[in-house]
Amino acid sequence: MEKPAIREKEAAFDLNAARTAAESFACACGVGCALFDTRGNRMYDKRDRDGGCATCRAVAARRGEELGCEELHLYGAFQAERFGGRYIYFCPSGLSYFASPILVGGEVAGFLVGGPVLIMDVEDYLAGNTQSERRLTDEEMEPLRIALEQAPRAEPARLSHMSSQLFATAVYIGDNSNALFAHRDATEQQRDIGVQIQQLKIDGAAPAYPLPKERELVHAITEGDQPTARRLLNEMLGHILFLTGGDFQLMRARAIELMVVISRAAVDGGGDIDQIFDLSRRYLGEVDTLRTSEDLIFWLTRIMERFSELVFNLVDIKHKDIIYKAIEYIKRGYRGKITLDDTALHVGLSPSYFSKVFKEEMGTTFNSYLGELRVSKSKALLLTTDATIVEVCEQSGFEDQSYFTKVFKKYTGVTPGRFRERRGRPDSEIDPG
Repeated sequence: MEKPAIREKEAAFDLNAARTAAESFACACGVGCALFDTRGNRMYDKRDRDGGCATCRAVAARRGEELGCEELHLYGAFQAERFGGRYIYFCPSGLSYFASPILVGGEVAGFLVGGPVLIMDVEDYLAGNTQSERRLTDEEMEPLRIALEQAPRAEPARLSHMSSQLFATAVYIGDNSNALFAHRDATEQQRDIGVQIQQLKIDGAAPAYPLPKERELVHAITEGDQPTARRLLNEMLGHILFLTGGDFQLMRARAIELMVVISRAAVDGGGDIDQIFDLSRRYLGEVDTLRTSEDLIFWLTRIMERFSELVFNLVDIKHKDIIYKAIEYIKRGYRGKITLDDTALHVGLSPSYFSKVFKEEMGTTFNSYLGELRVSKSKALLLTTDATIVEVCEQSGFEDQSYFTKVFKKYTGVTPGRFRERRGRPDSEIDPG
């Protein structure tokens, strides 16, 4: 059941100004721009070109599927709030969107969503659909192809710039309170730590380091449970401030020890070890710049949040977002040397965890997907160009012709040369006479 939309007089910002700003953004950037309330209801939508969304909905309706677009955009908005005001994500059909929250008094009062945007060629997009779990029939494919030809397109770099511009638009609509993202979190954290210290004083706690609490923190980080990890870190920081009695040097030493514990927990939880060690070195280089207990608290909290983000106990929709980012990366780089490790680094996952997620979401391994994609590209080159077999091999991302032939035959049943001779037709369709 749809939640009731916020009425105009209940909005915390000027809706007319917001609609005008959204329309201006859409017209200037050439993409759709929608205004949502905090419940996920659409309050305004400026979209000159549908970009395939209506066709996607029609395909879903024919199949009896629920797309959950509003929930997806709420997810994007929450991620944008979490990651500093802007976030780019993919819908279940692989189209790109970007979101920014509208802040009033430090609280989210609504959000803007830009898109959809197609960041790859239509044929590459449709080829991805034929290889994904959401396979389309020829009947479904053709109207989607026609709609996508009208969709706004943008390279990833331009998409990032549009996301930044949408963020600026959201700040304009709100009360320019972007700085309150950090201030609000810091205020709440100081309050929680103060409560913890006060409780320790009331309890008359013995001045001992809370090892059991540290173990709970480690467990929360290895599970990717950031809310619990944040609560436990605040309790740990309360203990450290209480036990050190305001001695900043001792406080800093304890904070460094805790940073090491947190980084090890992130590694144990499946985070990429090289990435975590690189971050650890960078954070240690910041220690000498810290001057107050507040600096230490903010520093350690930032470390905990960054490391726990590298431990991925992810919900299904975020898995799909990551997979679409990975596929877009693969399709841009398949002609060169691209590996599972490279792709995992691009989407921010450890190789082992990315491999697991990719197999679960795509129903095939990373290497099988890459091989099938390269064969698909080579088939098109064989049928539409005069390139030699060696040239087709190189342009499709295969480094070795014998390996190319082996993989090609695995997926087609014939060699590349035979495939070209037969114009891609199976033996049963060749006239023997």
